[in-house]
Amino acid sequence: MLNINPTKEAIDFHNEKVSKLFKETIKKGYILREKTQKNLASEFLSFLDRYKDELISAKPERLLEINKEFEKKGLSSHQLKLIKSFFIQTGYNNFPNKEFLNLLEIDTCVYCNRNYTLDFDKLNNARAELDHWFPKEDYPILALSFYNLIPSCHSCNHIKHNNAPDGGWDNALQNINHPYLDDKTSIFSFSYFFSSINQPKAIIKSTSEKAKKTIEFNKIDKIYETQSTRELKDLLDLRYKYSQNYLDNLLNKTFTEEFSMSKEEAYRMVFGIEAKEENYHKRPFSKFKKDILDELLK
Repeated sequence: MLNINPTKEAIDFHNEKVSKLFKETIKKGYILREKTQKNLASEFLSFLDRYKDELISAKPERLLEINKEFEKKGLSSHQLKLIKSFFIQTGYNNFPNKEFLNLLEIDTCVYCNRNYTLDFDKLNNARAELDHWFPKEDYPILALSFYNLIPSCHSCNHIKHNNAPDGGWDNALQNINHPYLDDKTSIFSFSYFFSSINQPKAIIKSTSEKAKKTIEFNKIDKIYETQSTRELKDLLDLRYKYSQNYLDNLLNKTFTEEFSMSKEEAYRMVFGIEAKEENYHKRPFSKFKKDILDELLK
């Protein structure tokens, strides 16, 4: 999983769009369904007015606290259904995901770093995939919260669908990594071993239980075990089919000295990846290939 450092432009854009929706709804007090006004409970409208700013921009820990406050309201099932519809159908389904993602400047899935976040629907229209870290079906009032919107690919979003980590979502922040919370103790690296002659296999190493649980829940180990064979073999061929210092000469001399490239430019030119951790999200497989290359260059 990659960490997200949000841009000010994305934060401001999100705040403007969601704040406008919240304020308009508080003022009129209803939503439209099949051209009919459906009144929202005054207790909910007061709750929304009180917490609207935090629902937009609060960090994950605080969002969970606000959700618990909402659950204490004891609203009727009819009102809960309307409120869920407001946040998801009225709000999230009409949120400009693609424009938001462009401003956030996250190009690949932060869970797997294997696929781009833009996908195409059945009509061949580009769409931006956003995962709700706290699932919107179970935490509908967080469906529009900035720190609950995670750039992902369709595959990883589907993996999370209807699944919960051990301990449930109320305890998830303690048990698995959140992309917006940079936990320096919960890290992992890609490595490899030969399961048989000429059959390299990607593996993930970590001493952190939280990182291990994150990898298991998002099935990152399974994804790379089955879908990174060619990339891994290409890197190993460069190391073992040529001289021992071939990779070092290629990255640190040929391109950087003869062509006056920076190390980052050399990695992009030779391997099509980003060398700096904060830029991994810009190109698929960046973390995987960089971790393997670091091991090969030792």
